[in-house]
Amino acid sequence: MFCDDIQSIIGSSLVNLSCNYIGLKSDPKKGVYLYEVRFNPSVDSIYLRMKYLNEHSKQFGGIKTFDGTTLYLPIMLEKELTTFISKGRSNEDIEIRILFKKRESLKNCIQLYNILFDRIMKTLNYVKFDRKQFDPSRPKVIPTAKLEVWPGYVTAVDEYDGGLMLCCDVSHRLLCQKTVLDMLIEIYQHCKANYQDKAKKYLIGSVIITRYNNRTYRIDDICFSQNPHSEFETRTGFCSYIDYYKNNHNITIKDGKQPLLISLKQSRKNDTSNKGNVRFCLIPELCYLTGLHDEIRADKKLMREIATVTNVTPNNRMLALDKYFKNVTENDEAREILENWGLSLHKNYHNIVGRKIDSVQIYFGKHSIAAGHNAEFSKDAVRNELLEVINLNSWVLIYHKNDLKAAKSFLHNMKNCSDVFGMNICKPNVIILEHDRIDAYVDALRRNICTKTQIVVCICPTSRDDRYSVIKKICCSEIPVASQVIHMNMVNSV
Repeated sequence: MFCDDIQSIIGSSLVNLSCNYIGLKSDPKKGVYLYEVRFNPSVDSIYLRMKYLNEHSKQFGGIKTFDGTTLYLPIMLEKELTTFISKGRSNEDIEIRILFKKRESLKNCIQLYNILFDRIMKTLNYVKFDRKQFDPSRPKVIPTAKLEVWPGYVTAVDEYDGGLMLCCDVSHRLLCQKTVLDMLIEIYQHCKANYQDKAKKYLIGSVIITRYNNRTYRIDDICFSQNPHSEFETRTGFCSYIDYYKNNHNITIKDGKQPLLISLKQSRKNDTSNKGNVRFCLIPELCYLTGLHDEIRADKKLMREIATVTNVTPNNRMLALDKYFKNVTENDEAREILENWGLSLHKNYHNIVGRKIDSVQIYFGKHSIAAGHNAEFSKDAVRNELLEVINLNSWVLIYHKNDLKAAKSFLHNMKNCSDVFGMNICKPNVIILEHDRIDAYVDALRRNICTKTQIVVCICPTSRDDRYSVIKKICCSEIPVASQVIHMNMVNSV
């Protein structure tokens, strides 16, 4: 009924649409069965709980999800209580009791299904940033800025009117081709005096990626007192970072004097044997910044170039969705993860009927224009008289005596702009202050605001929070009236 009303008022036509949802079919012979797992004697470490349970995984099918206490299986075991025996570190018997609780309903399996799709993306060698997954094998390079854009997806499983569905949308991640060490060198060359403070201010809080294992970290600190020659303790003794990367990753660190990047990650909450944060020390020459930084956002030309890569047309979105569907269904390992839990993807995202609203008219004071296909009329909005105008008949302008030129410029621009809109602005009640003190503004406001005043404009020589707060307090609470505070740099930019 609502759509019919819109059609009759505005005018619209039926159109076939596609959406970014992929159907999920579930096998009625399989489900998600919840079990509670207990250990006797008690085992605190999650690592050991998983280790002991994995020793018997073949006896319950091998397919499971276990968080240390709750076990999810795609099949129901023969007995409600199943018991296994494992050997502890001191060769003592560890009894594992698996107690059936219930078969989960579909709405309670959403979190599990989202975990399964995280596993699927990992088998496809995608790199995870928060909830998004990106493909490092197909970067789009922006050579002028030494940047590259990784294409990827953000996925989420949920239950809808049409059943279980996977929402899949296109996403992108920006990576810098320069290493963090390159950036530290640039910062040092520009500011040697307080180089360490500048480096921390620029880098702390940034997200980086290590290309040798495609893992992401957040920079929490920079340790200038250590370098790659420093040693840390391992299971086999002490080892320098240079030797560690050479032996474990076959990477030769070139700069032995660079500082170390510190990243803190919270350990698993349920693991009582390892509370607190885990400290990672990373080598700057092996790390690359990700995401948009302030200097990139400030470069409008570069942002437009990035937009040509990241702004995806509807047709390209559908091609990306087709590619995702193909990657999952044609990859044996990914398809097996779904089949083990009785799931399969169903290509059904081309079957939606919507309405396309016809172009509408935008009415101004003297004529109207068509909004057009893109509904873009911003240029016309600043060139035509308004449909309904409120004239400015009584208003107050307050400024310091040294800002007379700025006040005249402001009034001149106000007159030019208002004439286009068909708006009449009368001369204001001008208050010229002898002193740039807060009490001068307060006294001027209290003396000159009356019931007929429509707005108060204050031109201030500088930006000061205390003065601004006082002006707004009077105009909002004490003598309610519309108010605008303008700083001199704002006037000069007009």
